[in-house]
Amino acid sequence: MDRGLTTSGAARAGESGFIERFASPSRRIHWTLGVLYVLLLLSGLTNFWPEAKAVQAADVRVFAWLHVVLGWAFVAGLAAVLGPLLAPTEGGRALRGDLRALTRAGVDDYLWLQHLALRAMRAPSTPPRVGKFNAGQKLNALASLTLSLGLAASGAVLGVNYMTKSVFEVGFVEGVFPWHTALALIAIPPLLAHLYLALLHPGTREALRGMALGRVRRDWAREHHPAWVEEVERAEGRAD
Repeated sequence: MDRGLTTSGAARAGESGFIERFASPSRRIHWTLGVLYVLLLLSGLTNFWPEAKAVQAADVRVFAWLHVVLGWAFVAGLAAVLGPLLAPTEGGRALRGDLRALTRAGVDDYLWLQHLALRAMRAPSTPPRVGKFNAGQKLNALASLTLSLGLAASGAVLGVNYMTKSVFEVGFVEGVFPWHTALALIAIPPLLAHLYLALLHPGTREALRGMALGRVRRDWAREHHPAWVEEVERAEGRAD
């Protein structure tokens, strides 16, 4: 069974035609890190806007200071994920289940990508039976994690250097800065695609309800994640 949904959660899922998709810890982590991620990208982009970059208060460049503060909050947030991830609670088990589902690759993922390519070429194709996450969501999670860790590591060097120039050599910092900038620019297209699918695309907007409220419409889930719905409904049957 996909442990992203516990038996007690499955029993609650049938209310009003909805199905429980994400437990509270998964949603809190997503929104906390997601909001910080967006704010960091926006504040970092002021480096390309001279008028904003020059804004000062008490001889401190406002957006540079804000970027460093947000950066340390993001690093702390990444470290804090370990708490709920290791917690012996229902929410912790659901979070670990989501992580396993996101990192599990199979033939259906290849078939989903093949289906996507065929649809893009307007060729006929039948979608595979997708589990809790499709291949696109798994690749997005992998890209987000890789970029987040790279940005956090390079940003930590720059953040320390912002506070004191006595830790790192100038040449080292000068070498890290372009990598940090490149990773931030690479992060923008997948973020925009993620926001488009969550907020605007009619076929996938329902997913936002799952991350905001924890539940999605059962008919939508059955259309987009049929294998996962079957797992949940089997758990519901055992819970009855």
